[in-house]
Amino acid sequence: MPRRIIYLLLISMIFTFSHSTALSQDWGSIPPIFYPVNQGSDEVQQAYSAMVKNFQLYSSLLEDVDSSTEHLISLHANDKDEAINYLSPGFEPNLASDIVEAYTQWIPGIQKLVIVPCDGIPVLTQADYNKCSFYQPNHSSVIFRRSYSGCYSEQDSYLFMVHLSYVDESWKIEKLELLESSD
Repeated sequence: MPRRIIYLLLISMIFTFSHSTALSQDWGSIPPIFYPVNQGSDEVQQAYSAMVKNFQLYSSLLEDVDSSTEHLISLHANDKDEAINYLSPGFEPNLASDIVEAYTQWIPGIQKLVIVPCDGIPVLTQADYNKCSFYQPNHSSVIFRRSYSGCYSEQDSYLFMVHLSYVDESWKIEKLELLESSD
């Protein structure tokens, strides 16, 4: 009788292990659950406030310009390295570099960094608080999501995802995604 119980336990352990292994392989296909920001912990609230402040840096770099000439000359940076440094308190280095490459241009004739007039990324502010949701995969990262519809046509729908990581005792934006949504 005890041998039979041991066999049954062994079989159930093997079944449980193989079943849990199969589930863990499918875990990556389960979409994360996003919650309203106002339901987030103090940590999530701090991350949201930091994100808003980081987007203010981005906005000021691109909007604070000397427009007295034919070019929009940045008031915060004389060259691309200075622009990246300006964004560095709020953005991971690679993303700051990508932003500077996309929205600025060095004009050799005037020896100045100018802002390229074009459509930019969405900028989240405190006014978006109730329209945002969050997912926190771990204690040092948070993803905020904001839905947009009717941007380019009445039927379009987009998700703007802002990935933040806690680095050097501050929340920095590390990745931005604008995804077409089926909603």
